[in-house]
Amino acid sequence: MRLIRRMIPVCAAVVMAVVASACNRSSQTMPREFGPLVLGSTASCPVVSGRYFESEGPINDLLFLSNVLDAPNDADRAWVELAGMADTGVAVTVMYRDSTVRYGSLRKGDQWSGDYFCEDGWLKVSDRRIPGRWDRDITDADFQPRRRAFWLAPNADGGLVGRLQFIAFDAIDSWCPSGCEGIPIPGTFQYRDAWSLAERFDPGLPPPVARKREADRQRVLADFARARRDPVYQEEQLLENGPPDPERDAVQRRALRSVVEGMLIKGVGRSQGGFNISLEFDELWQLEQFMTRFQGTGPVEEIAVAPLYRARTTDGHWTDVVWVRLSP
Repeated sequence: MRLIRRMIPVCAAVVMAVVASACNRSSQTMPREFGPLVLGSTASCPVVSGRYFESEGPINDLLFLSNVLDAPNDADRAWVELAGMADTGVAVTVMYRDSTVRYGSLRKGDQWSGDYFCEDGWLKVSDRRIPGRWDRDITDADFQPRRRAFWLAPNADGGLVGRLQFIAFDAIDSWCPSGCEGIPIPGTFQYRDAWSLAERFDPGLPPPVARKREADRQRVLADFARARRDPVYQEEQLLENGPPDPERDAVQRRALRSVVEGMLIKGVGRSQGGFNISLEFDELWQLEQFMTRFQGTGPVEEIAVAPLYRARTTDGHWTDVVWVRLSP
């Protein structure tokens, strides 16, 4: 027992030395398009004040919504603003698309207190404040995280770059007085990084998720155009759908002219004297704007959201069907 008591301070010192060096290494480099970074000086925090598009993941949860009162998790956020000098504290304002505003604040502390601390020019969040919900995205048979670290710094484009570092190590688990994860074994540390970006808010741009969906839509349309020129595809379509339907094709062309950025048309087909237009999108206002745009493309006798079709995909997107009947 006396020998164990003498070893405990030595082991603790070794642990602190190993952990202190952990944040200087990484198994993955930052995506090139995220840089270059604008770090603070060694003795001060980086400048994080500004207005940003919402960022899914660690930036959103650990900074944008941390300590924000009554912040609904499933509402559509237009932008988030950080204000103040990070060397003293940061005020948070969240603006939602329905014009609701929520406020919060982040307290500077150190590795053991407060909402964040600063080190080596980065704004950092200590392990105790980082949930393990992102572990499943990085865990495999050879890597099982025991600790995490989150670093934040602005980039030259005015956005915020987040680095979530996962730390795995072997440990002596036979004796741990306070229920900790055990005593790390030096030389067994492994590191993996997950990078994220909160872009600087620009009112003239749609949200990043909508821009990504628009790029995906354009790619699908290009693939479809190439497929339509393939004789085998043309033969398959004839066997499956019968001869061409000029009226349905006209509805499809009008639908393509009506899509909102970030929206995807999944199909057009005849139904109950009219046509069903199957859509996938991110926010319900896009559906309303699509219907308004469609009415502006030509005569429409009736247009409505078809009942019983609305659903959420596994990716969190909305799917729905718009039924239209053209004027005779």
